[in-house]
Amino acid sequence: MFDLLGEWSGRRVLPMPKTFARRYRCFVTILATLAGSVCFLGAGAQAEERTRIKVASYEFGVVFFYDEDARAGMAPYLVSVLNEMQDKYVFEFHETSSRRRYLDLTSGEVDIVLLESPTWEWPDYNVKFSDPIVRESDLYVARKGQSNVASMFANVTDHSLLAVLGFHYAFGDFNSDPQYLNENFDVLLRYNEKEVHNDLLAGQGDLGVISAGFLAREFERNPDLRDQL
Repeated sequence: MFDLLGEWSGRRVLPMPKTFARRYRCFVTILATLAGSVCFLGAGAQAEERTRIKVASYEFGVVFFYDEDARAGMAPYLVSVLNEMQDKYVFEFHETSSRRRYLDLTSGEVDIVLLESPTWEWPDYNVKFSDPIVRESDLYVARKGQSNVASMFANVTDHSLLAVLGFHYAFGDFNSDPQYLNENFDVLLRYNEKEVHNDLLAGQGDLGVISAGFLAREFERNPDLRDQL
């Protein structure tokens, strides 16, 4: 099992303060169609013609992100490694979104979506999962200096939450439907984790839900951020 926070960066990551967040551990997998167009490790790719396989991912933690407008993260790196280690397939990286991924896969726009969970909204689709290959954590994060931080972490749904549109969260029983979340929780949905992070610092919500990998990357870029969260 590949630990995104501890291993992907290739550097030692300082431990998170235990008092500032509760952690939810999730396991993620590669997901591929069952339509028969993708035969990952089987025969069928002719030597004279490499089979093209379109691999999709969306912005999340250290899985896929933009570093000064350049694509970065584990997903683009994995695609490059897969191309270097064999000559039967050409893996092409495609960006999708957390909400568009289902349509992109089922319509054939992409062949594989990286880093999904069978507990999400896939049971109604004709798809196949690999064994789990990585794990990541979601953290509840609050601004420092608030007097009721301990009670906020003890009862997160009693407070306003900033979260990412299309993501699946334990507090919402992994239901990503925006209408359901807005009707049952005090939640503000943002496009990505960066927006959640920025709006939390701006005081637009009591708690933000951010991946451990994303937060570790932000702490590395801006060590002073530890004094604010």
